[in-house]
Parts: sequence; C-alpha cells; structure tokens
Amino acid sequence: MTQYHFAGGILMGGLCLFLHAAAAAAPPVDCDKGKTIAKALEQAKPGETIDVQGTCRETLTIRTDGVALVGRGGAVIDGGRQTVVTVAGAQRVTLQGLTIRNGHLGLVATGGANVTLHNITIQNNVNSGLRVEGQSSLELTDCVSQGNTLNGVEVDRASEVKISGSFLSQNNQLFGLVLNNASSVTFAQATATVQHNTLGIQIGANSSAFLADAATTVTASNNLATGLTVVSGSTLFAFEGKIVAENNRFNHGVSANSHSNIDLDRGGTIIARNNGQDGIQLEDSLLNLFNMPGLPGSRVEASGNRRHGLSAFLESRIDLSGDSVVTSQNNDNAGLLADNGSFVRLVNSTLTSNRGRDLVLSFGSRADLNTTNAIGTVSCDDTVLIRGNASLSCPTP
Repeated sequence: MTQYHFAGGILMGGLCLFLHAAAAAAPPVDCDKGKTIAKALEQAKPGETIDVQGTCRETLTIRTDGVALVGRGGAVIDGGRQTVVTVAGAQRVTLQGLTIRNGHLGLVATGGANVTLHNITIQNNVNSGLRVEGQSSLELTDCVSQGNTLNGVEVDRASEVKISGSFLSQNNQLFGLVLNNASSVTFAQATATVQHNTLGIQIGANSSAFLADAATTVTASNNLATGLTVVSGSTLFAFEGKIVAENNRFNHGVSANSHSNIDLDRGGTIIARNNGQDGIQLEDSLLNLFNMPGLPGSRVEASGNRRHGLSAFLESRIDLSGDSVVTSQNNDNAGLLADNGSFVRLVNSTLTSNRGRDLVLSFGSRADLNTTNAIGTVSCDDTVLIRGNASLSCPTP
C-alpha cells in the first residue's frame, strides 16, 4: 500500500511539473503574420518563454522578470532607428537566437537589469550596438556586434559584463568594446575577437578586465588605432589566458596610461606584433609579470612592431619576477625603451635582433638586469643606473 501511495505521489508531482512547464510557455509570435512581441510582453508572466519568428519591426521594453525571447528560423527585430530593445531593471531576462538591427541603440540594459544573451547578432545601429549601464549585468555567449556607428559594446556606470564562448565585435566606427566609470568585463572560456574598428578595446575610468582561465584568448587586431588601451586608473588582469594585439594600423598593440596596471599571472600572456607604433606602451603605468611558486611564469612577446617592442615613459614600471619572460625581437626601433624616470626589472628575457638598440635607457631611468637575460645592444646615458649585471654600465659609447 505504501508503494501505491509513493507511485501516486510521483505521478501527481510529474503532472504538476508538466502543467507548470506548459504555463511557462507563452503563445508563439510570428511577426510575418501580423503578431508582435510587444503585445506578447504585455501579457507575459514572470518566467515565461516567448518563441519568435519572422521579421519584427518594432521596439521593445522588458520590465518582467524571468522573460525569455527565443528566436526561431533567423528571427529579426528591426528598430527603425529607435532603440530596439530596452531591459529596464528586469532580472533574469534571456534573449536567444535573434538578430537585433537598424536601431538607435541595439539593446540597452539599465536600472540594475540582469540579462543573458546567447547567439545574438546586433548590427547596423546608428549609435552603439549594446549598452550596459546603471549597475546592470550582462552575460554574452556566442554573440556578435558589428557595423554600428558608435561602439560595438559599451559598459558604463558600475555595470558588469561576462563574455564566454565566441565573441566578435567588428566594423564599428568608434570602439569595439569600451568600459567606463568603475565597470568590469570578465572573459571566461572565451574566444573574443575585436577587429576592424577605429579603436579596439578601452578599459577606462577605474574599470577592470579579467581573463579568467587558460582557455581564454582575447584578440584585438586590424583596428585603425590602438588595439587595447587601459587608462585612468584601470586594471587589466590575465590569470592565465592570452591577449593577442596585432596589425593595429596607426598606434600601439597595447597601451596603459594614467596610473593604470596590467598584471599577468600564472602563464598569462600578451603577444603584441606588427603594430603601427609600439607593441606595448606605458605612460605613468605598470606592467607586472609574476607567478606563484610552482605555477607557470607569465610572458610578453613583442615582434615586428614599427617602433619599439616595449616602451615605458613618465615613471612607468616593467617588473618581472619568478619564471616570467619578455621576448622582444625584430622591431623597427628599440626592443625595450625606458625613459623619464621609468624602472625595468627583467629576468629570463631576450632582447635581440631589433633594428635599433635592443635596450635603450634614458633620462633618469633605472634597470635591474640579472645574468639570466640575453640582451644584445644597449644604449644608456649618464642619468641612468643599472644593477644586477656587472658587465653593463652607463653611459654607453
């Protein structure tokens, strides 16, 4: 008898679950047959999923928690030069399998909203493709933002973004990805490419970017100006993971300015090659490579840049420890230049085969260079101090 009651309980529980699942699915919307998502959202209950198909020429504001819009068969939302989708403070909102296009802004998350985008393409908007603001949070998986008149993705006012899977931001007329005002981005299990924009990535105004694992690669390539900029008290931290800054036409691969930090740990890597000026340039900022005991050393590789491989100006620091490595070769000027009171500590590093001097130190700079380094030609003036290698002294002839 007990067994019959137990089985009946299972059947009743299964029936309740079935009814709950059925209630969570709103009627589908086929915009090619005159239906609208806006009408479905008016009637949606928290937790409902709305299937969408066709080309929907409308603008949407989502205020209901837990709502999901799922595109079927290449569904499109076209904003007609108005902001296409606004998520206004709603929590656990999901958009999947949609193209969002031709708006003023493509999608805005504001007022503490929490949004997940999966397999979303945002394109051809007259302002930015995606804006996250006002302490909102957004998770992107397998998403594209392209062809927007301003930025591909902008994150502002203490908001946060997590990027995983594939991510592409390209052909935007200003930044591919820009952060301001204490915002953050985390790349986790991500292959992120920011290319063919005027500027690639900017981490600005006390913001931060974090590469979370060895499976993550962030590439800033073929942008008109600098590939990746860290500025105004901001931080870029790669805990494992790889940053590739290459073929950025007129400026640097990576730059850090105005009290900013770039920290590489546990094998975190920057590859800066074939950029229009320096591979990595610092002004009043820090590049720090280190590793915890027993963990892989971090590394920087700079090659083929049209000016210096690495440069440090205005009391900047390039500081290596543990098993970290800098390799700077085949750059058109110096392999590494430190000027105006900057400091360089190198271990395990190779500065050779550059068209200028391999190491240039000037105007009150300091260098700690032990014998684990392979350094070719050196130029330094009488304001420079070097320690750690008795074979090197300043000034050089």
